[in-house]
Amino acid sequence: MGKLDVHFLSLIENGSIQSASYLIARNGKVAAWKSMGKLDGTADRGDLQPDSIRKLASITKTFTTVALMKLVEDGKLYLDQPVCTIIEELNNPTHQDITLYHLLTHTSGILPVGGYFNEPYPNPWWGTNGMEDWIRKVLQGPLYYRPGEAYNYSSAGFLLLGEIIQRVSGVPFESFVIENIIEPLQLDRTFFDVPESLHGQVCVVDQWDVNLLKPQEDYAKLPPRSDSGLYSTLHDMWKFGQMLLNGGAWNSERILGRRTVELMTRRHLFGKPAYQWGGKLQDKPHALGFDIAADHMTSFETQGTFQLEGAGRSALFVDPTEQMVVVFFVPSVSSWVPLSVLGTKQIIWSSLM
Repeated sequence: MGKLDVHFLSLIENGSIQSASYLIARNGKVAAWKSMGKLDGTADRGDLQPDSIRKLASITKTFTTVALMKLVEDGKLYLDQPVCTIIEELNNPTHQDITLYHLLTHTSGILPVGGYFNEPYPNPWWGTNGMEDWIRKVLQGPLYYRPGEAYNYSSAGFLLLGEIIQRVSGVPFESFVIENIIEPLQLDRTFFDVPESLHGQVCVVDQWDVNLLKPQEDYAKLPPRSDSGLYSTLHDMWKFGQMLLNGGAWNSERILGRRTVELMTRRHLFGKPAYQWGGKLQDKPHALGFDIAADHMTSFETQGTFQLEGAGRSALFVDPTEQMVVVFFVPSVSSWVPLSVLGTKQIIWSSLM
């Protein structure tokens, strides 16, 4: 049994995580693909499988970034474009300087994700009347920082990016992603709405997860699901990551141009502070829609690896130097189990020969 399996089994046995699955690919070929632990934290439905479906949470943002960059490639948007030229609610002295670039790099200064500042009782931004008038709700109050001043992780910013995509493309955000990314890549087990016939193959940890599988009554009244709405599998996520590693192409399908991928996956933030869940960083590295590994004494990933985690329970890493794609799911009732992510990265990258 390999070191990685022992690591995951230890976390499962001590109750830190419910289960684990991982896929590691190098040079375009899958080298390891395995799972262990329970599929369901609410009922006995057997074991997690290598092709089980799992909610991606914030990894959805990588699809949103690719979708937006397709519109940039088509000449319909530009990265320094003020958001207020598309969404009228931002046409005011507080928000008029926010650009698409600021939203993609989490430097807009608008509402951060709940709990970002380790506040003990984060409030949902939607308040009364649900999601009605959601754009004005996420813009209420002052900016946390001036645009471009600091990294301020904002799912609300990616909701605005989804709104921009659907206004500029003329189709719902979800339809644009399906037609331009999911279908061309043949991501057959990637969904915004998992078919009911496949609900039994979805990994869930609690009743909240179960409830999320139920379709909403009227998506037209809700924000686009551009921050955390996708479900997928390890294999589908590998194909997505491999497409980026290939410079925007998968087999005969080209999703993005090579120069677009280079722009999207290189470091853009230098010297920007970030508080982020208690960690007071003075220099937060970030690409466009991706975190990026920089030259740091505690980073095991190769410098230039672009990556994103989803709610501390899922992760995608693309390492151009090692020609490697790593995807893993570590479902847990805890929002963040450090060893399930940090320890996993250490084992994988330290084992490279």
